[in-house]
Amino acid sequence: MDEQEFDRLLKVARLKLSESEKKTIKRDIDEVIRYFDKIAGVAAGDDPSYQPIRVPTRFREDRVIPFKDVELLKKGSKLREGYIIGPKL
Repeated sequence: MDEQEFDRLLKVARLKLSESEKKTIKRDIDEVIRYFDKIAGVAAGDDPSYQPIRVPTRFREDRVIPFKDVELLKKGSKLREGYIIGPKL
């Protein structure tokens, strides 16, 4: 991860770190990225993984639960065409 990406990540996460904290966090992130690169390089094969015990997939029923206090949400928010505008990232 280059410095520009790292600075953008800190901005999006709204973090303000000291220089020593930045070095430590950047090193940790680089290490995690290296692990993901290793995992991506592993050949998994085309065969699905084996489950010795059948585990049924349980789905939950989708339900729409309307938000009741829309006016409270709108109170401190910017609106455009009926939609709430969030902060730019």
